[in-house]
Amino acid sequence: MLLTGVSVALATVMAAGPGTLPDGLLFLETHPPAKAWETYRTTESKRLPLQPNPCDRNTAPAGDRLAARMVHYTSEDSFKYEQVIVYRSIPAARKAMRGLRADLSRCADMGKGYFRDRYFTKPLDVGDEGLRAGGRFFENGEHAVAVRRGAAIYVAGESAWPTRSLPVNRFRGLIDKAERMTVKLCDVPEVTCD
Repeated sequence: MLLTGVSVALATVMAAGPGTLPDGLLFLETHPPAKAWETYRTTESKRLPLQPNPCDRNTAPAGDRLAARMVHYTSEDSFKYEQVIVYRSIPAARKAMRGLRADLSRCADMGKGYFRDRYFTKPLDVGDEGLRAGGRFFENGEHAVAVRRGAAIYVAGESAWPTRSLPVNRFRGLIDKAERMTVKLCDVPEVTCD
């Protein structure tokens, strides 16, 4: 049954053409109907910045991206998101991961008082390369994991209050998603897994 599902997903991608991601690729795409206090937003903009976004960039260069999708869920007191970006080549995806690491370092402690944002990072042994990050902002924060597999980067994040040590057990749900996604991404021909 799983093999048939993967074959159908692969056929859908191939029929849709290059640069198109299969429906249902992200786990948040299949969700229950939103309650009055919840929202789910999906975008396929190639110009959306790679998350997490500590430097508060408004857009990203889309020229090296083949496809992108992000699902963002918010409720009254929490959020979670998933993002996948397929780049034109493995070197372009590596460059994007270097850029994310540089942003997380460059903008690790920005602002003062209520406007202070802080980010912490640690490596993550998932996919070809990965990291886990924690961000603290006024009355909120986030945990996120970002992994590269071939020419794609997958990010999953959720509201949380991180500590500087970023213990792995607090990231277990996000790491599980990232591990499963590295397998799913290899079914997308443009990702070019080794």
